[in-house]
Amino acid sequence: MPVFDENGKLIKTDEELPELKDPDDAGGGSMASRKKFPVVPAVLGIVAIALAIVAIAFFMKASALENEVASLQKVKTQLAAADIRLQDALKETEKVKTELARVKGDLVTAKAKNEALAEQVAKMKAPVKKPAVKKPVPAKKP
Repeated sequence: MPVFDENGKLIKTDEELPELKDPDDAGGGSMASRKKFPVVPAVLGIVAIALAIVAIAFFMKASALENEVASLQKVKTQLAAADIRLQDALKETEKVKTELARVKGDLVTAKAKNEALAEQVAKMKAPVKKPAVKKPVPAKKP
């Protein structure tokens, strides 16, 4: 008697056991009986995961940049304070230079007066030289 498989194909009887297909196998059954893999939701899920990863990376970089901006603003305020102190120091330096130039001028004037007074004192102390009266030199006796 002929033996048929579940698809209705004739099986050779010289084999000991007929080869039967399991309906749970992926290859078994008709196309209508198999469930289709949901491709569109899977692709959308992968795209959503990729976008989430990109968004997380973006927000991490944005946070790092905000921290850098905050530190740069602190440095900017410190630099402005240092600039103000430097301007004040430059004004003080200019005041000191002006005062030093005035003192130097006073010193030169005082030196000139001192030299003039020293000359006057030297003139007063110098004895008035009267012309010396020459005594006649005695003649030598031979």
